[in-house]
Amino acid sequence: MTAIKVAESLGRMFYLVSPKATTFATVAEVPPYVADTTPWFIAFIFAELLYYTIKDKGVGLKPHEGKYNQARYRLNDTIGSLSAGTIQQMSRFFLGSLQMVTYNYIWDNYRIDSIAFDTFKVTTWIGCFLATDLAYYWLHRAGHEVNILWAGHSVHHSSEMYNASTALRQSIAQSYTTFFFNLPLALVFSPSQFAVHSQFNLLFQFWIHTEIVPYMGWLEYIINTPSSHRLHHGRNRYCIDKNYGGTLIIWDRMFGTFASEKIYPEVVATKEEEEPVSYGLTHPINTFDPVSIQFGHFHHIFKTVLITPGFTDKLKVVFYGPGWHAGVPRTGLLEEIPEVDIKNPPIKYDPILPSRFNYYIVFQFAVVAVMSSGLLAEGYKILPLWQTQAVCVATLASFVTLSKIMDAKPYGLKVELFRTLSVFFIAEFIARSGLWEHTYWQRRGTLIVADTFLINSFYVGWNIYKYGDNWTSLTPATAKKDKVKTN
Repeated sequence: MTAIKVAESLGRMFYLVSPKATTFATVAEVPPYVADTTPWFIAFIFAELLYYTIKDKGVGLKPHEGKYNQARYRLNDTIGSLSAGTIQQMSRFFLGSLQMVTYNYIWDNYRIDSIAFDTFKVTTWIGCFLATDLAYYWLHRAGHEVNILWAGHSVHHSSEMYNASTALRQSIAQSYTTFFFNLPLALVFSPSQFAVHSQFNLLFQFWIHTEIVPYMGWLEYIINTPSSHRLHHGRNRYCIDKNYGGTLIIWDRMFGTFASEKIYPEVVATKEEEEPVSYGLTHPINTFDPVSIQFGHFHHIFKTVLITPGFTDKLKVVFYGPGWHAGVPRTGLLEEIPEVDIKNPPIKYDPILPSRFNYYIVFQFAVVAVMSSGLLAEGYKILPLWQTQAVCVATLASFVTLSKIMDAKPYGLKVELFRTLSVFFIAEFIARSGLWEHTYWQRRGTLIVADTFLINSFYVGWNIYKYGDNWTSLTPATAKKDKVKTN
């Protein structure tokens, strides 16, 4: 890849692109910009880790002990975010792309021919950019102010940390519950134009997930910056329902939903007025289980509907704000949101495991990540749909079992043993049953997978035999001075 190509690829992260080069006649011609940018996602994460290791001298990588500059990256949270992003991408093999199907239908049948644009003009390109971003503002705002939509969007806010990996913590449900906000654009802008700008809008929001970049001066009045988006992810009362913009922050300033971080001299007049942002949900989920992260709030809505009297109020539970209950305004009362003690910020959920299990989790996650990346990149084009879906289910099962270890559940090692033995027997069956045709190297590779997971099974089984359910409370003597504790 030439230097120019690298620069173009990086530029897409910041919406720095050529309008003409990013205009296409059909959706089929539109490159998968988000997928092609995956190496930059990884590079940004490693760059942040390098910064916290060298420049920050490792302080931001330490467990949280009540200080704002601690626990800016933790292994369990990062894996939780990457797992959420992976299964969100895999959901398309089960649910398809409802948004583009309906968008195409409206464009083909109901577009306003007198003003519809399907050829290149700079003004058209800019118009689609602005329209896409405005639509995003309203779908994002609805995602916070309508409970059933918040059930999808809350996935992205569930991390108590704010870094590049948090940007990848995406919801399966959100694209299927908010896509209709974009459909009015189909009356004017072609599907290919929308497909381009919806990807760039998403890519722009990746780099703003960082605590490293400070207040950006006059740019704070125009674009969505790391400072503006940090506030959006806050659980402090002054952060709630603020800064919905995707690429531009002008919409928030126009519609009265803008606020600034209270930590900069440009914003607060005195030191006493400062209030650093504490990240995450007002009621933390305290788990790394991807199923709970994705669907936990849906379950909460269902339970609340069951215990709420009256049909009308049941509907309000679903379609009013997440904080609504009888006797309060549609979006709830700000005063009912738990206050953040500025001097003693909330302790982040971070079960501390013995190093041996952290190494094990990293290895297992890397194996699953490589497999799922291969599937998402090229594998799905080769495999039959049912096999692609089977790999997706196996990936989700792997993330769930690893989360039980990261959550320090007493039964965590037992479910992991069940997983590793299952993979071993399935791989052995595929390689030796003769039901599938294999080349020599395909069969050899499958047997290596089986052998690897058999070794893993012995390792996990040995720890279960030695410690049982007490592995979560190993003493220094049995864990070489490692200790499990749950905040």
